[in-house]
Amino acid sequence: MDLDLKGRVALVTGAAAGIGEAIARALAGEACSVWLLDRDRGGAENVAGALTSTGHRATALVVDVANHDAVSAVFAEIVQRTGRLDILVNAAGLLSTGLVADLPPSEWDRVSRVNVSGIINCVKAALPSMAAQRRGRISAMRGGGSIGNTIYGATKASVVALTKGLARELGPQGITVNAVAPAIADTAMTHAALTAEARQRILLRIPLGRLAAPSDIADMVAFLASDRAAFITGTTIPVDGGILTT
Repeated sequence: MDLDLKGRVALVTGAAAGIGEAIARALAGEACSVWLLDRDRGGAENVAGALTSTGHRATALVVDVANHDAVSAVFAEIVQRTGRLDILVNAAGLLSTGLVADLPPSEWDRVSRVNVSGIINCVKAALPSMAAQRRGRISAMRGGGSIGNTIYGATKASVVALTKGLARELGPQGITVNAVAPAIADTAMTHAALTAEARQRILLRIPLGRLAAPSDIADMVAFLASDRAAFITGTTIPVDGGILTT
């Protein structure tokens, strides 16, 4: 399916690895001009370098999405250099594990500053350009709770609420807002958090018998960024192999 995304300007946070990297690669493969944002300079530059070496348009920039002023400055730079912003994918995220009773009071701030405030910072920074164009596509990730704890789950519930609320607010300006729920993706972060036994228990709950590949999520995000998804907004779409049915 040709998604007709050639020449669109796409910004992906958390693009140095995992799901964010896969999304950046998918959008570059659809001929978007992709801007990879991450705190990990080396990782983002490696991905951007790999894409440009194969003829794609990709640029890496370093930013902490939790820093409102830094986000505003980076978005302004991108729009100044490109003249527009068509697609925003909020893929940056932090995992939290363990019982709430055992965690320091600072854990909520550590995780929510990226998983919730980071999305709000990026959306606010993207709005002037998207509203002026009367067109935009915004996506975010709603992770599953099989690995993350209550704090992590609360931040991801916030993603669902933000998706619905922003869809209502921004729809009249031609901007769609959706979330993708991958449940558990086969990434380095997942490997670090799962023992072999825990991984097997999770696989037994997935009717399709495997974890999500990052490309599974990336393909859905690319579809949502296209005009073929122009009448889809305010929803959270599972890409989870059926785990939510078990």
